Amino acid sequence: MNPIVSAIISSIVDSILESAMSPVPAMPPSAPAGIVRPPLQNGPLAVMTPPSNGHAQFGDKTLRLAASLQIRDTQNRIVMSGTVQQPVPVLYKLDEYGSVQRVWVLTQEEAEVADQLIKQRASSQK
Repeated sequence: MNPIVSAIISSIVDSILESAMSPVPAMPPSAPAGIVRPPLQNGPLAVMTPPSNGHAQFGDKTLRLAASLQIRDTQNRIVMSGTVQQPVPVLYKLDEYGSVQRVWVLTQEEAEVADQLIKQRASSQK
């Protein structure tokens, strides 16, 4: 084998192994910079229970989940509905049939803002 080709292949393999061995940086607790999450004022806010049999509890309402349901975690990644294992604060969007189409799991900061918004809405409805 040509020594130049051998040196190039060796260099490529070394760089791949070196990058694979470097530690992965910890993910931030909230959405990455540049990711726009919907404003909390633009949708219903609730605490969602873990989905079961195509339904989930959103506050005091039991709603059907759409076949096209997307759940986004606090880092704005799409996750499977089975990953929700405990009640979580969410912002959600309904489709034209009244089924839940989109769910955004809120970060701690977003949940605090959402809690204040829910309290304001409740006091203004009285």
